[in-house]
Amino acid sequence: MKKFFKVLALCILTLVTALPSFSAKSPADSWPKKPVIITVPWAVGGLADQANRALSQYGKKYLGQPIVPENKIGAGGVVALTEYLREKPNSTKLIYGGEGNFAIGPLFNPVPFKWEQFTPVANIYKSNFVMVSNPKIGVKSLKDLKEYGKNKKVIFAVAGLNSSEYLMISALLSEMGLDFEGVSFNGANEAMNATLSGDTVIGITHASLAKEFVKANKLDPVVVFDDKPLKDEVYNLECVGDYGYDTFLVNRCILLMPAGTDPAIVDKMYKTVLKIFEEPGFQETAKNLGLTLDPIGPAECDAHIKDSMEKAQRFYNMLKK
Repeated sequence: MKKFFKVLALCILTLVTALPSFSAKSPADSWPKKPVIITVPWAVGGLADQANRALSQYGKKYLGQPIVPENKIGAGGVVALTEYLREKPNSTKLIYGGEGNFAIGPLFNPVPFKWEQFTPVANIYKSNFVMVSNPKIGVKSLKDLKEYGKNKKVIFAVAGLNSSEYLMISALLSEMGLDFEGVSFNGANEAMNATLSGDTVIGITHASLAKEFVKANKLDPVVVFDDKPLKDEVYNLECVGDYGYDTFLVNRCILLMPAGTDPAIVDKMYKTVLKIFEEPGFQETAKNLGLTLDPIGPAECDAHIKDSMEKAQRFYNMLKK
């Protein structure tokens, strides 16, 4: 009898071992089931818009569904990000946001959303901001600007009065002891055009956007908002740090999903971004746009926004003195 049970147990063990193993399917296995819509909450034609359209060309290849780019503008991103709160976790709709929306904008005007209501997926690029001036005023350094501002109000152009650009340049001019006024425009291109035309005397914009105008001597570069100089084939700029100022923030363009999205789906989308970044066509577009690709992941994006919140609050407190 004992021998019988031993044989039976051996048969059962063999049978169980031979059965195929089944593991629980991840929600990411079937995501996305429909086209992925990625919204740029800023103006058409800007860096984020162009990068998003380049990214969308490879959606079908890596996700099995197309990536559809769209723009929803209004209040520097507030309108689109507020509307996005209606999306449920694991949505096939994504949106971009950055330190301007979560660390800076709320300091000036209440917004109906918080960073914790979003899940960061990946950063697309980072960019340096530069101060540029209309050549007619002869300002090519902060020393020149200090002299110019002794008896004149400094009128500058920005893409929104609740933007990182506004906070950085306002904090800088405050520390320099200058009288100033910011004029808001709908997007970086319009703000730069205001300085080109002379409607404003200086502007702050992405180094890549101003590059062609600097090369054509239609804008004079003044300083880069960073802790190290900007030197390339076009720029040879001192940084605000060279003058002893700390008035700069790193500008990033972060891809977001709703809070509570399954980590496996977030990881799938993050890895998709990394694969698209390796595409020669995408790399060529990024080079033409002057983008500094910066695909940091969810944890690093979260740390960046929280660090930006602390720094932005310090700059804001400077303006209130």
